[in-house]
Amino acid sequence: MVIALTLGVALSGCAANMAAKGSDGPDLSVVSQEATRMDVERQLGSPEQLQQQANGDWVAVYDVEPRTKPNLARAAGHGTLDLFTFGLWEVVGGPLEVAHARRVRVTARYDNAGKLLQLTSKPKPIL
Repeated sequence: MVIALTLGVALSGCAANMAAKGSDGPDLSVVSQEATRMDVERQLGSPEQLQQQANGDWVAVYDVEPRTKPNLARAAGHGTLDLFTFGLWEVVGGPLEVAHARRVRVTARYDNAGKLLQLTSKPKPIL
């Protein structure tokens, strides 16, 4: 019992902390305005996959954790639930925050010269 209570108090605040800080990944709205492959890779890093298409275009797939803004209301909610459940809320709140900031698969299509033609993104499946 003492171990469980100590563990609950020690873990308390992790979800609230994640919500209050947000995540500092690349800003995808800025990336979509970039014009060259080098500019995109400066923001997203090296592609996970890179393939040349039959028409000469290149398709690159990036795996990124996007930037999320801090959310003080969500942080306060996690903190309140932590207090009322003696830290047990972290069992639910922690995974919720991880899912909220889940990784995104970004697909970019470039022409032969490396100019960005199209950029799409979609959340990766959780499992």
